[in-house]
Amino acid sequence: MSEAKKTPGGELGGRPLHIIFLLDVSGSMNENDGAKIRSLNYAIHEAIPHMKKVAEDNVNANILVRALTFSSGARWKIKDPTPVDQFEWNDESA
Repeated sequence: MSEAKKTPGGELGGRPLHIIFLLDVSGSMNENDGAKIRSLNYAIHEAIPHMKKVAEDNVNANILVRALTFSSGARWKIKDPTPVDQFEWNDESA
């Protein structure tokens, strides 16, 4: 085992890393002609390639993505943990 892989608990394992997006889709996100909701969607689209690259560069990484939206209540947009390499984003609206 290389020195880089040694940790107090032993070799690094393949534990899952859960990323959960918590997204405001309330009416206030439509302010300024929807600039806020467009920014939210843009940010997620921009994050996806970076998350996929981290997963590719770390073969022991098991990155799983979910998304929860809220307005007057909360609902799972993506309920089941989804491997990042299969994750696709469909824009949300306010």
